[in-house]
Amino acid sequence: MMGSTSLSGCRRGYEPGDIIKVDGRRCIVADVGSDKHPVLLLSLEEASDLDADSAARWASTVMGDTNWHLPTREEMERVRKYKSMINMALEKKGEPTILRNHTFYWTSTQCSESHTYACGPIGLQCYFKTNHSTNYRARTVKAEN
Repeated sequence: MMGSTSLSGCRRGYEPGDIIKVDGRRCIVADVGSDKHPVLLLSLEEASDLDADSAARWASTVMGDTNWHLPTREEMERVRKYKSMINMALEKKGEPTILRNHTFYWTSTQCSESHTYACGPIGLQCYFKTNHSTNYRARTVKAEN
């Protein structure tokens, strides 16, 4: 499904893995939400070779003031839950997959002053905020009811 849409329609007819357009950006439905959780969208835009602070600056610069942000630890857990469905949909569209082997995605949640959670092949763990290479990446999410 592709086209511009409002988030209020996400719970009606969309499933994790559907690629849609919101705020003029291509994104994928990561989780349709529930009464306790809002709809979670994952941007198709990605940056690599970032440490945790650079990832946060990239997210705020690229996405501006549109409520797109680095995912929290809890939001990244929701993305992980539907990783297979999301990656199948991305592969069908010729898009880069997420959470693949040897890649780590930064979250906005710190474990300590020197460590931040990042999600890698075996799940969410604390990593030094200064880690960076082409394996350290950032994608933004948007959560709304």
